[in-house]
Amino acid sequence: MKEKNKKNRKALLFLILSVCLISGLVSIRNQYVSNSITDGYLNLSKEKLEEKAVQLNGVWKFYEGTSEDTGSQVSGSLEVPGSWRGKVIDGKKLGKHGIGVYELRVKVPSPGDYCMKLNYVSSAYQLYINDKKIVENGKIGTDKSTETPSWAPQLVYFHADQSDLVIRIKVSNFHCNNGGIVLPVYIGKQVPLFRFHLINLMKNIGFIGILAGMACYLYVFNWCLNKKAQSIYLWIFCISVLVAASIIDGESLVSIYPFLTIDEVLKTEYVSFMVQITSIQFYLWSMYPELGKTHPNRFLKILDLFYTAVLIFLPVMPVLYDDMVFIPILFVNAICYFFKIAKAFQLKKPNAGPVFLGYCVFIVSCVLQIVDIQHNINVKYLSDFNFYYFGVLFFLLSQGYVLAVNVEDTFRQSELAHEMEIASLQAQISPHFLFNILHNIYCLMDTNVNMAKNMLMCLSDFLRVKYRFDYRTYTLYQLKEELDLVKAYVELENVRMNGALKLEIDAPDELLSNGILPLTIQPLVENSIKHGYQSGELNILIRVMEAGGRLVINVEDDGRGIGPETIETIDKGDTSKNGTSKSGVGISNINYRLNICFQSRLVIESQGLKGTKISFQIPKRG
Repeated sequence: MKEKNKKNRKALLFLILSVCLISGLVSIRNQYVSNSITDGYLNLSKEKLEEKAVQLNGVWKFYEGTSEDTGSQVSGSLEVPGSWRGKVIDGKKLGKHGIGVYELRVKVPSPGDYCMKLNYVSSAYQLYINDKKIVENGKIGTDKSTETPSWAPQLVYFHADQSDLVIRIKVSNFHCNNGGIVLPVYIGKQVPLFRFHLINLMKNIGFIGILAGMACYLYVFNWCLNKKAQSIYLWIFCISVLVAASIIDGESLVSIYPFLTIDEVLKTEYVSFMVQITSIQFYLWSMYPELGKTHPNRFLKILDLFYTAVLIFLPVMPVLYDDMVFIPILFVNAICYFFKIAKAFQLKKPNAGPVFLGYCVFIVSCVLQIVDIQHNINVKYLSDFNFYYFGVLFFLLSQGYVLAVNVEDTFRQSELAHEMEIASLQAQISPHFLFNILHNIYCLMDTNVNMAKNMLMCLSDFLRVKYRFDYRTYTLYQLKEELDLVKAYVELENVRMNGALKLEIDAPDELLSNGILPLTIQPLVENSIKHGYQSGELNILIRVMEAGGRLVINVEDDGRGIGPETIETIDKGDTSKNGTSKSGVGISNINYRLNICFQSRLVIESQGLKGTKISFQIPKRG
């Protein structure tokens, strides 16, 4: 069983890794081509733009300032996509706020209808093609008060009268910490570019859908398992990532809610990141509470909650969202959590390995995503790799694996306790039965030694059958074994009663291998003999039949019967948790075991001086 569980866990880990890799590597690269732009020029005259879009990544010319006449300005160059913050133009280091013009000369195969796709140009921009204004997103300004920001994605259609195009994107940024063309720009014919746009949107929505599914799973998981704290914290993390992802991709939240202001979007984005950090913090402390009771951890908790509250309740102030504030908070949290989980791993705490692995992959993925945004990682197979999506999914699935293992361990412990309880109840019958037999042998020692010897031999045969089954290891054994036990018992009693007992068993051979709780039929036969025998002969019939996918087992006798008051007493006494009642250990014990194992119980039918019929049902197995 342990080996099987290990194999199942390895298979689950492999599945987690596969899903995460697929999510990160799902590439839209076959929908576009990428040519190197040098010194603000790109020749597409030989490209088949009817089939694929073209990614305009590379070095664009850049003119810093507000002049409409770029020819009178000193030009430099900037990498697109990327932020202009910290870049140097003509010896001047650019800040996060300012205004400038990006310029790219493109030679297309022929005049005609074309399309451009722009996302996340912060904070406002105007697009000109051959000095003709094509579109404006937001309102260009010279300061924060005159600028109207907008992050709405744009799919711009235009007609080119000639093959040589001059693309200028005038950008102003006075609302964000990173200005410029932060995400890639694409150009192409309308059909392939729209197809590319649609596939990219579906990819982002698919990831958000996975997050929504994970959130639902964690919520149901928490609801079903008595509100486990770990699943609630992961659920909060999942929801906050879902919100952040819908902002980061630049196409979901703003497209659905175009009326949202930049301040509202910015506040939502940063608060969602802080909620992610805080939920991870509480998740780890709920997993390993003894490792979180230190002053640094308490200080970190206060810091995170304070900063999150400031983001929520105070108006958007650039200093609160600056990288000089936000990145150090992320870094301190990441280091603190790393050492906390590493310590749990070192102390061999339960499931510390998957927790540690998932967290490390998540942190590394976030760092790579930040580097990709700032410096555009252009490595083979990684240019389209979404590090953040990969890290989030790997973390969530690995922690989901931890929760599943915890549930499995809890279930196994519960099952073990359940089996031990069953074993204890089944063991209770043995002393009860042996006491009766030994008492009978003791009484016969003075009156009929030979009969006492025969009873001892029968008892020996009986015990040989009974103890082939170890109730401390197994819960069920075969119906055939129980019936053999009954036969041996009746033979034993017949020695004492001079053959007054007549036993008949009607059980089809194909049902004899069915699993049954030990010592369920034998105590009923014992009760028939003890309470039903009057004089002469006592006929006992055991009938086994199948009905509706279940086994129905009847034990009938033609003895003196049971009165209604006694049956009522038995029914009331059978609720005893320890399997005993005033009516005796046998009946109540059987009823209790049938209830907790099969949700079944004994049905007693009896008439005075006409006999008794006791029946019960168990599942048919095999």
